[in-house]
Amino acid sequence: MSRQQHPLLYSLWVTFFFLFGMQVAVCGNVRSSDLSAPKLDFHHIDGLYNNQITAFCQDDKGYIWIGTNNGLHRYDGEKYRLFLNNGDSSSLNSSRVKCLLEDSKGMFWMGATDGLCRYVSETDKFENLNVEERYFPELSYPNVIMDLVEDTVLRQLWVASLSEGLLVYDYETNRLTPFFAKGEETPLANYPLHSLALRALALDVQRHQLWIGHNAKGLNYLDLKTNQVYNLPLRDQNGQDVQSIVALELIDADHLWVGTAEDGVFEVDLSQGSPAVGRQMVHMAGQKYSLRNNFITSIYLDREGHVWVCNDNGGLHRYDSLVEGFYNYVPDNSPNSITNMSIRCVYQDRQNRLWVGTALEGVDVVDPYLNKFYHIRKTHAKSLSLSNNIIRDFHEDERGRIWIATDGGGINVYDPNNESVELIRWDDHIETSLSSDAVLTMLDIGESQLMVGTWNGGINIIDTETFEVKRFLPEKTALNSVFELIQDKDGMIWATGFACGVQRIDMSSGEVQSYRYDRQNPNSLKSDLTFALYEDSRGDIWVGGEASGLYLLRYENKNRGYFEPLQFNDDESFDIANDWVAQIIEGKDRRIYCATSSGLIRVDSETMEFERVLEEKLPASDIRSIVQDDRGDFWFATIRGLSKYLVESDSVVNYSSRDGLQQGKFTKNTFYKSRTGRIYVGGTEGVNYFDPAQMPFNSFAPEVYISGLKLFNKKVLPGDSTGLIAQHLSTVDEVVFDSDQWQFTIGYVALNYTRPEYTTYAYQLEGMDNRWNYVGHQTEATYSHLPYGSYVFKVKAANNDGVWQETPASIRIVILPPWWLKWWVIVLEVIGVALVVYLIVRWRTLNLYRRERRLKNMVKERTALLSEKNMELEGLNKAIMDQADELKAYNDALNEMNEKLEELVQIRTHEIREKNEKLTKFAFDNAHRVRGPLTRIMGMIALVKKTSSEEKKFWMDKIEESSYEMDEITKSMGSEIEEHLKEE
Repeated sequence: MSRQQHPLLYSLWVTFFFLFGMQVAVCGNVRSSDLSAPKLDFHHIDGLYNNQITAFCQDDKGYIWIGTNNGLHRYDGEKYRLFLNNGDSSSLNSSRVKCLLEDSKGMFWMGATDGLCRYVSETDKFENLNVEERYFPELSYPNVIMDLVEDTVLRQLWVASLSEGLLVYDYETNRLTPFFAKGEETPLANYPLHSLALRALALDVQRHQLWIGHNAKGLNYLDLKTNQVYNLPLRDQNGQDVQSIVALELIDADHLWVGTAEDGVFEVDLSQGSPAVGRQMVHMAGQKYSLRNNFITSIYLDREGHVWVCNDNGGLHRYDSLVEGFYNYVPDNSPNSITNMSIRCVYQDRQNRLWVGTALEGVDVVDPYLNKFYHIRKTHAKSLSLSNNIIRDFHEDERGRIWIATDGGGINVYDPNNESVELIRWDDHIETSLSSDAVLTMLDIGESQLMVGTWNGGINIIDTETFEVKRFLPEKTALNSVFELIQDKDGMIWATGFACGVQRIDMSSGEVQSYRYDRQNPNSLKSDLTFALYEDSRGDIWVGGEASGLYLLRYENKNRGYFEPLQFNDDESFDIANDWVAQIIEGKDRRIYCATSSGLIRVDSETMEFERVLEEKLPASDIRSIVQDDRGDFWFATIRGLSKYLVESDSVVNYSSRDGLQQGKFTKNTFYKSRTGRIYVGGTEGVNYFDPAQMPFNSFAPEVYISGLKLFNKKVLPGDSTGLIAQHLSTVDEVVFDSDQWQFTIGYVALNYTRPEYTTYAYQLEGMDNRWNYVGHQTEATYSHLPYGSYVFKVKAANNDGVWQETPASIRIVILPPWWLKWWVIVLEVIGVALVVYLIVRWRTLNLYRRERRLKNMVKERTALLSEKNMELEGLNKAIMDQADELKAYNDALNEMNEKLEELVQIRTHEIREKNEKLTKFAFDNAHRVRGPLTRIMGMIALVKKTSSEEKKFWMDKIEESSYEMDEITKSMGSEIEEHLKEE
């Protein structure tokens, strides 16, 4: 079977070879690369429905499209949308994607194993484009599209087909035709491109040449001015014809790289009059910068000029012109290595992230904004690895090497220049070795001497040049286990250790002074459990205890050992006495900062006033370590990661393992700032280091889009029964809701591919919300029972570094009034009311007319009756007038009689008044006359009661006599009254 006779079968055989090699790669042992490749951190992206990646493309909106062997994925940073062949004409023509392209017009194209598709964003569907059957009436193979290139000069799309050769799409006619059918539809005489199995295309715009890679011998290019096709033979180092070209890439204006399935990479020189084949780049055993193997899958040139070569079972290569070779990236045991040996494609997005498609493991991304922190730990790799992952302290020597104290692995000397590590360990058989592998603290005491405090091994002194170790005074001190070492400005060494208070060592004399808890001494430490030590700019020494608080040893009291226990401002709830003080530093503001188990404490060393700061901003209160960088910002290590406090803006930025930090907890007092400004921090899973001045910052504000619509929590689709949208929501400016569609949800998305889980949103409904609603990572907004009217929904977003997209996405929302408030209903209501009013007026008018007629008739009848009665009244009036004269005469007589009677009554009244006055006077006089006898009778009765019986008779006679007298008076009064009455 020749390759020329059966190009498609040969290509299928090559594909099988690739897959077989890929399986071998997976089953075989993967070793780390020996090449000193520039460090790249590959971050794996999960969630794809298929992990066999074939192509990438970023569209004009910013979505990343990922082609796989079973579906096309559209990725927004968090979620995937899967497009498949559903069997209808508006879906993909095949789920096996081969190539992707977005042209200069924003049209998105996909080549698959059954033809060419174009995505129509307005309808959210695909349009399938096929070559007319008349061109290939006997073709039994599917039209497998392998590559796409846009020609903006000729305004057409070049299509490489595995079964139909070179195809061309004409934008004006919307037709896909074989190249030989162009113009007069007559085949080109000198080369039948339609008979070749094409795999790759490259367009040289400068020279008007289209380069064509296929499964036949050599390489072809088409002169676009003359439509002539030329062949450029390719031969390997043995003079054999090279077949099966799988990749073409113009790496600069004068060089074309050609990737082959079995023979590595060829370089074609275009700078001369005619193309010439240059060097061949292949795998060479023992050559450090050669390809790992010759099975090329794709070649890609990024915007920085780096050329990436993808291998089957050979990892990813990056070409470096300085070494004239390749750096190789393959899986190893590091957490951020590439995930698969077989790489299918590479793509650089508009924010310079590198997307790597693997054959079996999905997608890896090299994100320049992602890794803010670097990680060194104990691994099984041959290159950079620590001896132990529990870190206790750091030191930088004169040569810039970083000494790393580990709790169980001795000291690791890390050289940042060559990424190497040397070890200093304990050896029981060597007296000049470390006395313990548990190294807790280190102190530079000058002259290349490093003092080292260990657990259960006392103090050692190491020569940083020769690594020689001298064990220092372990038997003379209580410092068998040393926590902290400092040197004061007088040259004295101060140390804390396990249950030994504070020790002062005079290096010149070897004398050791111990300051411990003394019940008899009120100026002593209150506990021997001490940990942190720090000398401030005044020469005062601060001591932090293990659950025993904070102490101050002033410079003038150093020789006396007078330790002042410090408390919080007379506030019992604000006490440091029970805190574990992990670290003490002095800030650039000359205030003291204490990292404690209950938060950050700031002390004004002038007034000794305490203040607990950043309580609400830090993610955890247990602070393990603290450092201030060269810019003046503070860094805190807590049990939940690192936090940066920006002094100028009074804000805190928190970092976690998602930013490259280790998963373990940070250990106490392990922040260290090198002379270059790089900061190291240790934990239970190794070392993290970073440069605050060079931390990557994602300055790209994410584009925001309205991504979805729900009605009563049910997804709304174009043209569905809701009638809300006719096209895809991304192309809609306005959505109109009926009054009974009273609850809806708007979905939105920001296209941020760097830590998308840190993307934050804010939305506002103009016409309802008076301000922006900042909702964190919430990606939906729900509204219900809005008053009818017009609104504008706006949404904006900030990326993982807080950069806001200030141009929000927006969509107009219209709520229609209920039917009874619609204009035609109101018009009908007005007409109805007017009609009712007219009918009422008409009815009233008719009623009034009828009443008027009745009244007129009644008036006639009454008028006649009144006329008759009037005549009767006139007769009566005449009779009355006649009688009036007689009545007047009678009236005059009566008036005269009344006047006489009035005179008589006045006379009689005067007489009666005089007699009444006489009668009154008479009654008054006789009342006095009666009172005298009555008084005598009463007095005599009283005497009778008091006298004897003989005298009683006398007095009784007197009483009888007075009684007769009263009787006479009474009779006389009665006669006079009777006479008086008779006179009247």
